[in-house]
Amino acid sequence: MVSDIFFLHLFLAFAIGSLWVTIITIIAEKKGSVLGGILGGLPSTSAFSFFFIGINQSSAAAVQATTVFPLAFGITSAYLFFFAFFAQKGFSRGIYVSLLIWFAFSGLIVASGLRDFAFSLVGGAAISLLTYYSFTKKLKLQNLKGEARLYKIREVILRGVGAGSLVLISVLLSQIGGPVLGGIAAAFPAVFTSTLIILNRSRGTEFSRAVTKPLVLSGILTIIPFSVAVRYLYPSFGIWLGTLVSYALVVPLAILSYCMAQR
Repeated sequence: MVSDIFFLHLFLAFAIGSLWVTIITIIAEKKGSVLGGILGGLPSTSAFSFFFIGINQSSAAAVQATTVFPLAFGITSAYLFFFAFFAQKGFSRGIYVSLLIWFAFSGLIVASGLRDFAFSLVGGAAISLLTYYSFTKKLKLQNLKGEARLYKIREVILRGVGAGSLVLISVLLSQIGGPVLGGIAAAFPAVFTSTLIILNRSRGTEFSRAVTKPLVLSGILTIIPFSVAVRYLYPSFGIWLGTLVSYALVVPLAILSYCMAQR
């Protein structure tokens, strides 16, 4: 039945999202903020959303969702900057204020009914680049090293459940909304937010702030190009192969972002 398949896909989104964030945060804690941020900035929520939109609806529906996505991701990039800025006065303030800003500007995109992909792409790239420039000029964030630690099973499970739940909500909204809401939901910072919360609890606010800059850099160089690849490859390659090829295309860009973040 279609409903059974739909719920199966939601469960898969939860399972993959929880595993993804758990692995990313453990790597960040052990290897440092740069590698953790670069890996955390790879296409995740967006990849899950586009994939399941294509599977549950059609490749055309997934392509429509990419129309608004670059601009929406620009807002997500700004979300990370505002978090790093306001978190100087406390982690909770950083999360709440940045999420409030994200919802406010994302609501404007939904209200606009945007259908122009070129405008979305240029606007999203411009906002993302301005955000990264603001990171380099306004915030003096240091790359922090990782440290070895032991993990309790309960801690790992709680990480997975919390992160997977945010990813599931994002994917669910991308499924039940139209093309504009679907693109917005695909850009929702589910993985970013859960990663910041987990790292704050394990390593403190400054470590979670340090991750934001490589997260933005990785997202600019991989997530936006990934959405462009999906837009043009899904109609020709199909959902499965289109997703794999799109991801393969951004791997060299992820390596480039790591080299840049190291500098």
